[in-house]
Amino acid sequence: MYCCLMLTESSGVVKETDWPSLDSRASRIFKEKQSFDRLEVTKEDLRKMFSYSKYKLHYIDKLVTGEKSTVYRCGTLVDLCRGPHIQNTGKIKTFKIMQV
Repeated sequence: MYCCLMLTESSGVVKETDWPSLDSRASRIFKEKQSFDRLEVTKEDLRKMFSYSKYKLHYIDKLVTGEKSTVYRCGTLVDLCRGPHIQNTGKIKTFKIMQV
């Protein structure tokens, strides 16, 4: 399962010494039961939303064959995905950072 956690440190570099605090933050997020919301977005709006990423634009152009596709939103994170997703982060029972 994919999980994204946002760091507050300005360096953006994750070190092994950061793992315990990230594990703790993940546990809090799971207890909050943050929902995953499925949204249908036009191809034009997808290009605008992800204009910062050549990688995502490549996938929008290659994989989105219709006029619309889906994104999933969890909090402030919005990402391309066909789904399905779990209903909320409370469904995650185990999490452990093993490597970066």
